[in-house]
Amino acid sequence: MRAVLVAARSRRRLQSLVVFVVVLLSAATTLLAAALLIASDAPFDRAFTRQHGAHLNAVFAPSASAFDDPAVTARSGPYPIVEATLSKGRQQRPPGVVAGRSEQSPAVDRLELTAGRWLTGTGQVVLSPITAGTTWRVGDRVTVRDADLEVVGIASSVTATAAAWVWPGQTDVLGGAGQQVLYRLSDPSAALNLPGMTGSTHYELVELQVEGRLKPMVPFVVAFAVLGLVMSTLIVVNVVAGAVVAGYRVIGVRKALGFTPGQVVAAYAGQILLVAVPAAVLGTVAGRLLSVPLLAGANTAYSVIAAPSVPWWTDVLMLLGLTLLAGLAAAGPALRAGRLSATRAITVGRAPRGGHGFRIRRALAALPLPRPITFGLASPFARPARTAVTMVAILLGVTTVVFAAGLSKSLTELAAAGNRVEQVPILVAVARPGTRDQDIRALIEAQPGTAAVTTARETEARVPGSGLPLRIRAYQGDASWTGYPLLSGRWYANPGEAVAGARLLSSFGVRVGDELTVSTPGGRTTVRIVGEVFSNGSTAVMIMDAAGLGGSPGLRGFEVGIAPGTDPHAYAANLNAALGETAHAQVSAETQENEIVTAMLALIATLTLLLTAVAGLGVLNTVVLETRERVHEIGVLKTLGMTPGQVRLMVISSMLLIGAAGGALAVPLGRLLHSWSLPIMGDAAGLTLPPAVLAVHRPAELVALGAAGIRLAAIGALVPAGWAARSRAATALRAE
Repeated sequence: MRAVLVAARSRRRLQSLVVFVVVLLSAATTLLAAALLIASDAPFDRAFTRQHGAHLNAVFAPSASAFDDPAVTARSGPYPIVEATLSKGRQQRPPGVVAGRSEQSPAVDRLELTAGRWLTGTGQVVLSPITAGTTWRVGDRVTVRDADLEVVGIASSVTATAAAWVWPGQTDVLGGAGQQVLYRLSDPSAALNLPGMTGSTHYELVELQVEGRLKPMVPFVVAFAVLGLVMSTLIVVNVVAGAVVAGYRVIGVRKALGFTPGQVVAAYAGQILLVAVPAAVLGTVAGRLLSVPLLAGANTAYSVIAAPSVPWWTDVLMLLGLTLLAGLAAAGPALRAGRLSATRAITVGRAPRGGHGFRIRRALAALPLPRPITFGLASPFARPARTAVTMVAILLGVTTVVFAAGLSKSLTELAAAGNRVEQVPILVAVARPGTRDQDIRALIEAQPGTAAVTTARETEARVPGSGLPLRIRAYQGDASWTGYPLLSGRWYANPGEAVAGARLLSSFGVRVGDELTVSTPGGRTTVRIVGEVFSNGSTAVMIMDAAGLGGSPGLRGFEVGIAPGTDPHAYAANLNAALGETAHAQVSAETQENEIVTAMLALIATLTLLLTAVAGLGVLNTVVLETRERVHEIGVLKTLGMTPGQVRLMVISSMLLIGAAGGALAVPLGRLLHSWSLPIMGDAAGLTLPPAVLAVHRPAELVALGAAGIRLAAIGALVPAGWAARSRAATALRAE
């Protein structure tokens, strides 16, 4: 046993360092992937429970005084509220509810601060994360109804009960306000009808809106988190097994000294575990630190705040799992070596079998290339098993890059298809109810740079015989330019026609060409579905001409197209100056949905960087082992006159063919993974994906991604190439 312990403690420093860093990064990556998976599990429901969200957000007239009902289990309010526009300099936010509230954590709708502090008096305002966006921060001064207020905090309400909160005594803001009461109900689906109630918002409506943004995004993050777990596992196995295989010669020597196969396995498993266990512990700590900004990005993407951190048992499972994985990865090849005879193990560890790649090496030697390059290019064929191990490391790294690149582009295309940013760069919301929409439209059309404008109206509807919700979006005027991706059929041309999203078709069992009767506040209407368009919302959506819809659907706003070369930010600023207080223009690229995509891309980029670094270290590990095994050969070549520069070139060249082959194999594998997983993600989100979301890889990009294998191999070979170039011939021969 003492001999086994001594053998376990004897290890090469550089090799141990590589294994240490690989396990550390893999532990951090695994914890981050676990954090993403946990954060993706019903984020709205968890936040609703934690923040004691309101089942019902009710609005009452200023004179109302009866707020109780037998169905109510908890209540907060009444709070004075007013609809107002917030502005900071030339920046404005769309109109939203400003509530007068002194309590941060009442019985219902407990607000969670993400920055700053809660209100302590007048002259202050706390913003919601959506209102603050990415540019408004604590310490800024904003204007609300001509009152100049200091932003002292940013807080989140899970059911978005307000866009901002001020002190109840802020009468210059809250003058003429209505009243808001927030309820928890014994039956969450119940409806209240109290005297003086002028409107209400049920929490399920907010949940549907959140899920509409969430469902298309979650499968992307989950898929990449699972990929991170799988690839981290494979790379750890690859590196540890490679380190043990490189010690075959030492295993043979130990067997000659009397080590049994069991002692060989124990020595190598112990050698790896002495490195892997502290690395896994430090990796867990690093993963915990990295998970803070990562979960913050996930919270932004999922429209919830302060999602719980990774539970402690995840750390325990990960530490035990990585320890077991590293031990098994070391035990497998060590057991195989332990079964060999001492002579055979020494022979396998010292030199490759004769004849391996002999003809290929002869052919490469005949090429008109410098001898160091031909020596390097021929090296992989001498040890095909070692070459395969190295290629797997490169293959995993480049596959990750190809899949991540495709996933990022698909996510961007998905957002563009849903938000229609290029076609509709400007959205205009009405700030003052009762303003004639014709007057606002005239101001928009008169604005220099306006290319097209259409009025968007919206109403809730029902299909007779079904309780499922349906939203009808009705446009006044030509809306064919608004950029809805058409999946089948055609765009509507007459008032009795409509196009529909996939969720409507599946929910009500209709197909393109069928007629559908819907009930709206204006009566019943029968329309023919003439096309299917992409829609990323969580509710069934039908889009049609307003002339074919009875009644007067509510004004949703105006969608504006601008002339080529027009700066959307300057256009929006000039239009807001012309509109005054009647309406508010916003650049559609700055909506919350696009901030979600930015957060998602940051999450993917973080995991890609970590996985690529782990793969690169796997290459480094293999090249280090290969170079150490060839120390005798390098000494002979230096004795025959090979310069340090030529040695460096030879070592780097030995990885080029492996990198090229690994990159070439990774490109179709990454594309296959992308094309296979994306429709599954779409089905999980209930979406029919447009072709532009699926076909994102361009030939030139694929060539560049394939070349990443060569770059990865060359970078991994730089350190051992420098070591080989600096070693002296006498030292190398004496080491052998």
